[in-house]
Amino acid sequence: MLGSQILDLNTSISGADIGVPEIRTFGFATFQKAMATTDGWTAHGGPELVFVIEGEACWELEDEALVPVSGGQFALFPAGKKHRIVNGLYPPSHSFWIVMANATNVADPALLTRDGFRDFQNYLGRRGLTHDIEARCMDAIGELHRLMSDPRIYTGSSLLIAEMRAALHTVLIEAWKAQDKKLADRDNSALIDDFLEVLHSDPDAELNIGEVAVLLGYSRSYLHNRFRKEVGMSPSDYAQRLRIKRCCTKLATTSEPVTDIAVEFGFGSSQYFSRVFKKYLGTTPTEYRQQMAIREH
Repeated sequence: MLGSQILDLNTSISGADIGVPEIRTFGFATFQKAMATTDGWTAHGGPELVFVIEGEACWELEDEALVPVSGGQFALFPAGKKHRIVNGLYPPSHSFWIVMANATNVADPALLTRDGFRDFQNYLGRRGLTHDIEARCMDAIGELHRLMSDPRIYTGSSLLIAEMRAALHTVLIEAWKAQDKKLADRDNSALIDDFLEVLHSDPDAELNIGEVAVLLGYSRSYLHNRFRKEVGMSPSDYAQRLRIKRCCTKLATTSEPVTDIAVEFGFGSSQYFSRVFKKYLGTTPTEYRQQMAIREH
């Protein structure tokens, strides 16, 4: 998820170091302020789970779909699924992440049975990438943060390592349960896929959820509620993120004045544009342009 330049700033642990071969690595990532990154497209041999504890972050997939994750939610990226942080910028946030090993390469998993580990990977991300973090899972993540802050864990304390393995087991099981619950709702992903196709076909168009709902054969309220449940935010919020993404491309690749970009994408004024931009990225359009210029040199 984070790339070498970011991992250097945050603590991570290899699963092999604590006798958990099914986990390649895990750790926490904290950004006190918006941080530019040169990270490109990433795809792991095993699934990746990203739990956003505070703040928010947004990834994009190769098909241009966005995966926004707010505090109290987590995202599942299946093995081999290319993704990257959108707009080349990590917003202010605090997250916990796990990168799994590929199930075919692990003969003896420690936290799950061999069949369970295979099924776990097969289920992840099959229907919806974003889920809510349940209280039991959040408690286990808090316990992992406490353990990773204890210097004794790095000197091989058997008790702390056992506690860490137990907490990781809870996190994985709770993630599996969340995905299993969403898999039971089989008829809604097709609706969301159809809506996203309409939205991505013309991201600059003024979104009228009611008209799109009628086009797809549903009521406005039903579409709105299904979208929020599966994607984790309202359709209008998603559309706004798409618009900001296109603004970021302009800011990073042209010298066009911020005011002109604001008007071009329908924000009306540079002041309103700056407020909306900072809401999503934790920095202003001018600061973003400066960070992108520094990143390229």
